[in-house]
Amino acid sequence: MKRILLLIVAAVGIHTAYAQDQPKTSAADIKKIVDTKKFKFNATTATLEVDPDHTSGSTGVSGVPDNHYDLTGSYYAKLTPDSVASYLPFYDKSKTTAAGETSSTTILEDPNKSLAATYDFKVKEKKDGKVDITVNPKTDTDKASKYVFEFAPDGTAKLELTVNNYKVITYTGTVTAM
Repeated sequence: MKRILLLIVAAVGIHTAYAQDQPKTSAADIKKIVDTKKFKFNATTATLEVDPDHTSGSTGVSGVPDNHYDLTGSYYAKLTPDSVASYLPFYDKSKTTAAGETSSTTILEDPNKSLAATYDFKVKEKKDGKVDITVNPKTDTDKASKYVFEFAPDGTAKLELTVNNYKVITYTGTVTAM
């Protein structure tokens, strides 16, 4: 019994120490992000739009449902006053409707490396303290055509990314001011 109690106390201590090492984002930081147009969004999960024709409940990468993925790399979107850049994994579903019916998920690396030197920037503040930021890159060569960020005062964030010729993908993660 003592060993179990000791294990629980050690686990709580490690979790507390880890939580204290994480950078905290406040409502003031969110205001700074909006005013300076400088932030980094760090993605931790990715979710595809649900395909109404694909309701079989099959699984994709790592045995998770086809539309949700936990990310294990350093994936991000950055905004500065002079550019918007992103390095985000993009997932799309492949279907074969021939005799051998298959459904798979493909990771596409190329469409997600984006950089635009100019962009349109719109901010919408919500009553609950959250802020929506819409960024539309102004370039014909950029594959990412629209970023819609939602930042909460506690630093949690969501990004809905529109990539030309692909499905919309939503990322969750955290945001920090730069």
